[in-house]
Amino acid sequence: MHGTKLTAAVATGAILVALSACGNAPAGSQGKATASAPAQQTKTVQIKKSPDKYTHYVKNYVGMNAANVGYMAMDGRRHDEYGNGVHPVIVFVTPDGTHIDSSDSESKLLRKYRVSSQNVAPNTKIKSAFDKDEDGEEYDLTIWNSIDEIVLAVDEVGKSGNSIDMTKIKASPNNSTAYIRDYVGRNLADCGYISMTGKFVDGYTGGSYVQLDVNANDGSYVDVSDSKSLSQYRVTAQSVEQNTELTFEHEKDEDGTEYSNLAINQSISSITLSVEKISK
Repeated sequence: MHGTKLTAAVATGAILVALSACGNAPAGSQGKATASAPAQQTKTVQIKKSPDKYTHYVKNYVGMNAANVGYMAMDGRRHDEYGNGVHPVIVFVTPDGTHIDSSDSESKLLRKYRVSSQNVAPNTKIKSAFDKDEDGEEYDLTIWNSIDEIVLAVDEVGKSGNSIDMTKIKASPNNSTAYIRDYVGRNLADCGYISMTGKFVDGYTGGSYVQLDVNANDGSYVDVSDSKSLSQYRVTAQSVEQNTELTFEHEKDEDGTEYSNLAINQSISSITLSVEKISK
C-alpha cells in the first residue's frame, strides 16, 4: 500500500523542474498587503530550541549575507534546513525587482546582498507532519509544513533601506489548506517553477500547486520556459489577493487511503500575474 503512495508522491515531485518564477489582474494590487514583517533587527535574537521533530522556529535572517542563507537544492531552488524533511523555500526580493541568480556554486552574486527584513518573524513556529508506511512508521518525508516559504528582502552590502512592503502570509493549519502568497514586487523568475508539462506553476503544501499566468503590461510575449526571459520582469499585481484561503482534497486509492501529496479539487487553480519589464 504505502509503496504505491510513496511512489506517487515521488513521481509528483519529479514532475516539477524548478526554475524559480512568479503574476495579473487588478484584484490583488501592489501594496495590497495589510500585515507587514517585523522591523529590521539591531540585536541578536535568541531562537527557541526545537522540542521535537514536529516543531521548529523560524531563524532571524536580518543582517546575514544572502550567500550565508540556506543552500541550493536539487530542485533548483534555494532552501533552508530546519530538520529532517523540513526545508522551506527561501525567496530573495531586491528593491527594484532585480533577479539574483543564486544557482552558481560560488554564490558570487548573493555575496553582494544583505538581508534587511523577513516576512515571517523570528521564532514563528513551524509545525510539520510526516508520511508513514503501512506499519505506521514515519519517514523523513513531510506531507505538511505550516510554513513552506520564507521571503527575505535584501539590500546591496553597504546600503540600507529596502522598503518593500512585505506581507505576513498565514500559516497553513493542516494538509488540506494553504494561503496564497504575495508575489507583488518579486522578480518573475522567483515566483515558481516549470513543470514537465511546460506549465508555469507554484507549489503549495500538501502536494497542491497553482498555475501562474503571466500578463505583461505592454502586451509583450513572455516566454515562461526561458529563465532569462522571466528574469527581465517584475510582478506588479496578482489576480488573487494575498492570504486568500486555498483548500483542496487528496486523491485516494481503491481502498480509500489518501495520497498525501496528490491534491485534487482545489478552490483556486490559477493566478494571473501582471508584470512590467525591469528597466536597465
